Amino acid sequence: MDDQIKADRAAGNTGKAHVVYTLPVVIHVIHNGSAVGASYNLSDAQILSQIAVLNEDYRKLNADAALVPTVWQGVAVDCEINFCLAQKDPSGAATTGIDRINRNTKGWTAPPYSQTYVDATIKPNSIWNVNKYLNIWVCPLSGGLLGYATFPPSSTLSGLSSPYGTTTTDGVVIQYNAFGRVGVLDPTYNKGRSATHEIGHWLGLRHIWGDANCGNDYCTDTPTQQTSNFGCPSFPHVTCSNGPNGDMWMNYMDYTDDPCMYMFSNDQKTRMTTVLTHTPFRVALAASDACNPPVVAEPVAAFVANNTAISVGGTVNFTDQSTNTPTSWTWTFAGGTPATSTTQNPTGITYAAAGTYDVTLVATNASGSNSLTKTGYIVVTSTAGGGCDTITNFDVAVHTPTILGSAGWGYISGQNDYLDEAKADVYTVTGSNKVVDGAFFAFGVGSSSGTGQTATATVWNDASGLPSSVLGTAALSYDTIAAAATAGSLVWVDFTPNVPVSAGSIYVGLEFGYNPGDTLAIIQCADGEITTGTAYEKWSDGTWHAFSETPASWGLNVAHLIVPVICTATSVDENSELAKLAIYPNPTRGELTVLIAEQRSKGNVSFRVLNTIGAEVFSSSVPANASGNYKLNLSKLSQGFYFVEIKTSEGRRIEKFQIAR
Repeated sequence: MDDQIKADRAAGNTGKAHVVYTLPVVIHVIHNGSAVGASYNLSDAQILSQIAVLNEDYRKLNADAALVPTVWQGVAVDCEINFCLAQKDPSGAATTGIDRINRNTKGWTAPPYSQTYVDATIKPNSIWNVNKYLNIWVCPLSGGLLGYATFPPSSTLSGLSSPYGTTTTDGVVIQYNAFGRVGVLDPTYNKGRSATHEIGHWLGLRHIWGDANCGNDYCTDTPTQQTSNFGCPSFPHVTCSNGPNGDMWMNYMDYTDDPCMYMFSNDQKTRMTTVLTHTPFRVALAASDACNPPVVAEPVAAFVANNTAISVGGTVNFTDQSTNTPTSWTWTFAGGTPATSTTQNPTGITYAAAGTYDVTLVATNASGSNSLTKTGYIVVTSTAGGGCDTITNFDVAVHTPTILGSAGWGYISGQNDYLDEAKADVYTVTGSNKVVDGAFFAFGVGSSSGTGQTATATVWNDASGLPSSVLGTAALSYDTIAAAATAGSLVWVDFTPNVPVSAGSIYVGLEFGYNPGDTLAIIQCADGEITTGTAYEKWSDGTWHAFSETPASWGLNVAHLIVPVICTATSVDENSELAKLAIYPNPTRGELTVLIAEQRSKGNVSFRVLNTIGAEVFSSSVPANASGNYKLNLSKLSQGFYFVEIKTSEGRRIEKFQIAR
């Protein structure tokens, strides 16, 4: 009997053996990029079957426990250890407890893997906190290895030796086709007992033969046996003068085939209990709460509209941006039709009368509800911008202008070593008789060889959720791109003639070549800043892919800073400079830029800022300039919604904006 076990019994601590332990498990599935259920990427069903096997074997609920010879029926024991797939990951977020890792994205070598490679490369780069999780890696192993485990460190148990678990190696590794009892399995090891065996080591058990000729496994109730048994011996199998009963070859810590092992002994249970009550990592693990789902806070309601300034009869689409995973939504649209909605992202809300209207969202989950009302959020005018509206997926209030990539290999949203042919964003067109008049583009990187090369601004229609046929194009010179990137200004691209579009999804973006000396990169938002996922790219083979695809594309949830101008065809005045106008940033912290893309006025440009009750709070009049770029200093105004009226010799336009600090 081990000294620690004797000490516990002498101190009267044997009652600890009656505690039922539940250990959170994370399964790291190492695969080659194949679909779930194919090749090494084991199905959920196969993984769940292994957890079921562990719970049966360690609780003596396995049906084949009835096969234990009569002489050892009193020795076979319920170890009082349960296993669960973790429901909380190390960050506290919800998880299935299945961590699928594409080795290609990690740069790991192709399998099969040696123990040395797994311990030195795979484990340290994938392990979860060993104080909270039993880490199990499943992958192809080399050399006929079925699995291996680390011994518990500082266990005080006799008979254990290196390798001991560390913060970067602790856990169990199992051959992929010896894991679970459903799926593609080796017929010899198809009952999930390889994991039962290796976890026994992880909990402080020796092989039943003591890894020596008639060796010692430090359990007095397991007969001494000469060596390991394979296959399925007959009872009794006498070695080392251990008759009449012979070897306990049906013990999980022997090497018999899976169908021929079906018991732990009482002293083995005692060793495992000692580990769970005395060993670093294991003591903390037994107290881990990772089997419990995360406590979800009540939602924080948030939303945006695709357009907040429309003409009478126009429609608005709303996008929920609430945090903490709401499960239901209640919308109220003052002045809108329909007036309410319970869908997450309502579309086609129509406003029939001029005015300023509130929008309210109540977001709800199991923990509670939260309400947000945006006062005066939707502005409906009898003529909004001469029948033209700007739309964008890039919200400057919440998105950070970002360029991803480097001069070494290129840019995710531009030219790069993959020779991507185009970048685009998807937009929703509502109503009929609509055209794309033009678009503003923001470039973070641009250079020109000076030889007059051009990129092509393009509008595509939608087919099966991807850009398809080209609807219209306009040339954009690299000289213009380079100048705008240096100045930090928007570039206006005019589609002449305008591009007719139907209600539904369209794509607006840029096609480009790879001329020596020319470089471009469109500004995008940072990954995951807010729910976006509107960016697309055209590969060198001519196929389109969403940026959010993984592993095929970048796996990024981003939007481009591209601002199309959508007009009603009958109201577009191609001769009006105000049809091509943008204000930004919106919301602003105090400085508002007004960009008139086709500045032709000879006189002054006048600006008036009105609050939501129509009172004038700012005015300015300046000579028209060739650039059409005007900056208004509104830093003295309070936070809130305002309207800016822009007048030139060619007309008048009103836009809504917000000051937010």
